[in-house]
Amino acid sequence: MKGLPIHPCRHKITLQQRLASLTGHLVEINAPNTGLEPGRLQRVFPKNFIKVQGELFVPSSLNSVRVFDVKPPGKTVRVGVRTTFPTGGAFNRIRLVRIGADFIELLAKDKNRSRILLPLNKVEGIFPAK
Repeated sequence: MKGLPIHPCRHKITLQQRLASLTGHLVEINAPNTGLEPGRLQRVFPKNFIKVQGELFVPSSLNSVRVFDVKPPGKTVRVGVRTTFPTGGAFNRIRLVRIGADFIELLAKDKNRSRILLPLNKVEGIFPAK
């Protein structure tokens, strides 16, 4: 698809790198059988883990990480995203902020303009949306 916001550098950033830049922000973890209330992203470990509310998580195994209080993006593209988990059509018409090395970043439809980070292993496809 033409015009997808892929990171301009030769080396795309990873999910761990993106989360590290968001340390201190309020995040909401979305995973099967997880009912975690939003909490602060306390620490991002270099390889596999993040720490939220004193608990360790493996971001690549999560369905998504929603991050609150992030500055508005400069450019987005309207897309639809198919995921490996049920979304009830929530990602049929959503704004794509960037495609990283192992994740995509979406602009949530809420009034707070939060971001949703999806590991690529949870994404089946991205398609144009009108």
